Amino acid sequence: MIDRASRNRLAELIRSLSSGQISNDEFEDSIPESNDDAIRQVFSHGAWCLYSDMKEYKLKGKDVLSRDDRTIVARWVLFLKTDIEYIWPSATFKEEFLKCISLGIFGQRTLDKWKIYGNVELWPFLNIEQFNKAKKENGYLGVQYT
Repeated sequence: MIDRASRNRLAELIRSLSSGQISNDEFEDSIPESNDDAIRQVFSHGAWCLYSDMKEYKLKGKDVLSRDDRTIVARWVLFLKTDIEYIWPSATFKEEFLKCISLGIFGQRTLDKWKIYGNVELWPFLNIEQFNKAKKENGYLGVQYT
């Protein structure tokens, strides 16, 4: 189920976080509650990986995101602006737990599942067709990939 208001809110929060306008704590405190899988997944597999939650800070100065990171973030925002259902397989509780306590080292199992399911380079989109259609319909991200 698409929760348009929550997707729009998370997209704006991610943009504000990634551009250094809000802190990591302000971001986390504002995440919308929703039953839309895209909200939880884009947060947990995407945005949460942009920062450390050991201290409050903004992604500025020495913590500014790289150009490559900003490109990835733009793809998440684009996905949130679409009405495409999030359908990637979910990680099991055990996989999520191991990923957390190992600082991501044991996240490979989920990634291996995803590689079978879709194009992980375009996550949260499944494939190039979804991605290009979203860019065309939403006017984001310029040129099409082939």
